Amino acid sequence: MAHYRMYVLNIYALYIFVIIHIISKKERMVLNKFVWGIFSCIISWLFLSLTQPLIAHSETLNPTTHAFTFSETFTSVSTEQQTTQATDIVEQETEQTHASSENDEPMAPTPASVSVGNSTLKSTLSTGTYNQDIITLSYEYSVTLIGLAINDRPIIAIQLPTEISSQLDNDTLKQQDFLTLLTGTVSYPGTATQDIHSSTNGVSLSYSSTYHSVYLTFPSSTLVLLPGTKWSAAISFDVGALYKRGISIPPALNGKDYPIRGTFTDVGTGLGAINIIIGNNTKTGVISKAQLSLGNYPVPQVTPAKLTQPNHLDTTVTGTIQQVQDPNYNYSVQLTLNRHDGTTTPIVVKGISVDAAGNFSTSLASPLEYGDTLSTIVFARSKTSTDYIQSNPSADQSVNWSIQPVTNVVANAGSTQLSGKASQASNGTYQVKVQINGGSIYTTSLDSNGHFQFANLPTFQGGETVSLWVQGLSNRTGLPLLTSSTVSQTVAYSVPQLTVTQIIERKNAQGLWEAANSVVSGQIIRFTLTTRLTNQPATWMNQQLRATVPKGLSQLSAATLTKQSAAGLSTPIAGLQLLTDSSTGLPYWSYHNSLPADNFTEANTQFTLQYTATVTEEWINQFLLFSSTVTGNDGGGTPITPITKEQSLPIKNGTLRFVQIPTTVSFKNLPFPSKRTLYSPSTISAPFLIADGRVAKTPWRLLVRESQPMHSTSTNKTIQQAFIYRKNGSDFPISSLATEVYQYTATDDNNVEIPWNQQNGLFLSVAPDLNLTVKESYTAELQWILSDTPL
Repeated sequence: MAHYRMYVLNIYALYIFVIIHIISKKERMVLNKFVWGIFSCIISWLFLSLTQPLIAHSETLNPTTHAFTFSETFTSVSTEQQTTQATDIVEQETEQTHASSENDEPMAPTPASVSVGNSTLKSTLSTGTYNQDIITLSYEYSVTLIGLAINDRPIIAIQLPTEISSQLDNDTLKQQDFLTLLTGTVSYPGTATQDIHSSTNGVSLSYSSTYHSVYLTFPSSTLVLLPGTKWSAAISFDVGALYKRGISIPPALNGKDYPIRGTFTDVGTGLGAINIIIGNNTKTGVISKAQLSLGNYPVPQVTPAKLTQPNHLDTTVTGTIQQVQDPNYNYSVQLTLNRHDGTTTPIVVKGISVDAAGNFSTSLASPLEYGDTLSTIVFARSKTSTDYIQSNPSADQSVNWSIQPVTNVVANAGSTQLSGKASQASNGTYQVKVQINGGSIYTTSLDSNGHFQFANLPTFQGGETVSLWVQGLSNRTGLPLLTSSTVSQTVAYSVPQLTVTQIIERKNAQGLWEAANSVVSGQIIRFTLTTRLTNQPATWMNQQLRATVPKGLSQLSAATLTKQSAAGLSTPIAGLQLLTDSSTGLPYWSYHNSLPADNFTEANTQFTLQYTATVTEEWINQFLLFSSTVTGNDGGGTPITPITKEQSLPIKNGTLRFVQIPTTVSFKNLPFPSKRTLYSPSTISAPFLIADGRVAKTPWRLLVRESQPMHSTSTNKTIQQAFIYRKNGSDFPISSLATEVYQYTATDDNNVEIPWNQQNGLFLSVAPDLNLTVKESYTAELQWILSDTPL
């Protein structure tokens, strides 16, 4: 009913105003000023008499609908009178909220008609003395209907950008500083434009942390308001001045501008009206700049500190402020620690000193843990005033903890234990978990050396999948904080234990096979590869044998493969192939079993692969490189580790041969003979060596012949048969026919040296001769013949 009567009254007031307007327009020349004045006073008296009881009556109602309730303590800056007014507002709102609680339903004040009107919100940028940015936020509300009387206290609320309000919220000191540093003007019906801090303007200035807004609360008005009547506020803040009071404005969060919002409401509607749906009086806008600038304002630039990477269980936090310190300021760091364990109140360490190099360090009462986060704020406080500069908070830095997965697992068929290793580089409390075949999970501790062992597990049969992971535990709660990657492994079947041997034999002079530590060209060799299963129970399946035939062999025989049981029964095995390696070009014997009947399941069962070949003469003084590889699978089909055997044999010369022969024999400074005289050599260029590398050694003979008689080097004078060979003191003339000078039967492959001394060897035998001239040089050529055949 109260609302209806107010509506009728408003229409009535409009009707009176129109009548007055018409009368004054048509009869302006008839009515005198006195009559008009009397009539106006009567109409005003009637309007005020009717509206005051209706409005007073509406304030006592307890409506059943409510848009906003509000109860908040906020910071205000005003004269003593203004402070009292602001306090009255808070008390009034608090009482309304309390009454709502007692009645178990929200209590709403009578909504006034301030939503009917025009509003504007704008921001302007200017620069100060130091080219710093100065921002002015202006909000204006004007009446659009005639005859509105506001009997509540109007409010202009200007919501600040998050980049600024986040630094003011819940910090009464900064709120006080911010409001004090604001400049600007206000106006409302019946007053002229005034300074916002004027002690006579009747306007209170406050800040709401809940709504991140500056509130300008105006005195109540009972005037009859004409269209165009306005309430306005323009507040300005200097980026430099704020900076000196610890309020540093970061770049716009959206990268382009700073959003703002403003509204016109009243104490009766509630301070929460800033959150009403955009429209009518609530307006939005932006400060059109991506970064508000300090210009060259005479203050140090203070930036966030950089923390040294914090690690799990660290008790000391260190870092650097990353800036040159202004000598007119004292620097300190504030550290904020948010814990992972549900502690709602952050741990704040204030006043951490900074050394001359910009470094800082602080000890914590309890160790950090993974999941905690740290942030810093750097303060620079003037040494001569109360000014202080506060950096923006640093980004949260998480406490690091690296955890390594399991790197080694040992689990065998037939065992109830599982062990392994998961070495950790970081301090902490760890445990290891294992899950078998996706079922039950078991837990054990990890010791300081990274070892772990599970006992009393279900007996492994082989083939089970075990999955393991490491967990890092909180020392505060005992709960896992961090989990490594999972490592899965199949429990191995019993691995077949194989003994692999390579034997290379050579056929000796008697035609018997003997172990070979070397071979000679032309010799027959025999290669034998034996592979034996030595453990039980175990299965060796999909057996693979490979025996490479080395270079230097020819006349390769067909290889044989036999299987011998533990009882000694031998069975020929088919399927052996001679293949060629595509990368080396070498032939190799290959066998790959695919028959379950030929799997090895009994200890002492073995394969024997064998072939023969002849050593080629082209490979003398090189090596025969024998290589064999044995592999296969265990009973679960898992490949076993290949076993490789390698052996090399030197190849010696298997022929009867000259090892070394003197190429020059000199007879120098000989006296001219008066009769036949024997002269021994003055120099021999090298020893005379012969070797017999034949497997079957027979007697051999050394013969010599004169292939070119002795003749002068400057004339054509020739002396026939000028040399003799002395053998055990007996002289044998050397002619153009071969003469035996030595005979020997070797017992080994060692070199045999032909003796040259006074009783054996070559001598010069000359007599006076017409072809022999004093001071003449002569030369001759002898041919040595090595023979293993009889004359």
